Amino acid sequence: MAKGMQIKLQYEVYTDPDTGAEITRLTPPEVTCHRNYFYQKCFTNDGNRLLFAGAFDGNWNYYLLDIGKAVATQLTEGTGDNTFGGFLSPDDQFLYYVKNERTLLQVNLDTLAEREVYRVPEEWVGYGTWVANSDCTKLVGIEIAKSDWVPLNDWKIFHDFFHKGPHCRLLRVDLATGESAVIHEEKIWLGHPIYRPFNDKTVAFCHEGPHDLVDARMWMVNEDGSNVRKVKEHAPGESCTHEFWVPNGSALVYVSYLKGKQGRTIFSYNPDTGANVALMQMPACSHLMSNFDGTLMVGDGSGTPVDVKDTSGYTIENDPYLYVFDVAKKACFRVARHDTSWDTFENSRQVTHPHPSFTPDDKAVLFSSDKDGKPALYIAKLPQQREYLPA
Repeated sequence: MAKGMQIKLQYEVYTDPDTGAEITRLTPPEVTCHRNYFYQKCFTNDGNRLLFAGAFDGNWNYYLLDIGKAVATQLTEGTGDNTFGGFLSPDDQFLYYVKNERTLLQVNLDTLAEREVYRVPEEWVGYGTWVANSDCTKLVGIEIAKSDWVPLNDWKIFHDFFHKGPHCRLLRVDLATGESAVIHEEKIWLGHPIYRPFNDKTVAFCHEGPHDLVDARMWMVNEDGSNVRKVKEHAPGESCTHEFWVPNGSALVYVSYLKGKQGRTIFSYNPDTGANVALMQMPACSHLMSNFDGTLMVGDGSGTPVDVKDTSGYTIENDPYLYVFDVAKKACFRVARHDTSWDTFENSRQVTHPHPSFTPDDKAVLFSSDKDGKPALYIAKLPQQREYLPA
């Protein structure tokens, strides 16, 4: 198959047995399909089209789904697409993604013409999720020295890579000119660079690796490379994970959990005051994402984390639900079962993860799951009858 090819999808609509929510499976369970990373834009502004990844011809490529027509148009072709890091531009004109860990490409959604924006130097490898500023004029990304790089296909390699102390650099790229500049550089595994929304002066990033081994996961740096500072000093037995900016830029939100405890805590960090505030308790969710102003959040219940060294110390019961958290009420309700396996699949540590986020109208949740076969995309409408669970 090639760019421009169209696929007619057959949706399956069913009712969640536990919550009564209406669930639509968008993609066929015999074809590996998944959503992009949870804080990357995937819906057009009107909510009518959805960016996703599919392996309809054996390669994992990007598609744009007209939700009303159930027709997916192929946007990219060939091997090597980073199908987790791609995102739609704020004006819905372009897809940006990295191919073969080497080239940052822009795809015109109308013509499907591709433009090479930036090429990673030969002695480096483009790693992870690259994230644009709010105006989509530039982005931040991570490059890892080619001499240190190994494909991170499973969790054992993930653990081993942390101990290597790879040479990493955080850079910014001008999306019009392709010019780049290094913001920060260390012999420490760096990941998850994210511009603060509507404030290009501040960039968040993390020290990647097993959560119980990293010195402090979340860090910030000014765009000019000055004022590197940690977001939080970890308490004894504490791990932090899956940080994201509230889309209006008001706070950095993250998940905190303690050794030997089932539940977790949602924290908010104010970058202007440096204050960390515990917003509310939550069940054992892995990923977390908010609506635009942070009044609602959605999380995916999980089991014992695989990204820690001491798995026996962090053993928890598996939780198969998607939850929505009302921050003002300090309460949550179950949306639906995701029932994903969390397994590594086809050399990917991420493809079976739900990575939930809200639809643009906040009335439903998009997620991935392999509960019906291979990973597929689902949309769950928020249930009409909501049983709120106290924090």
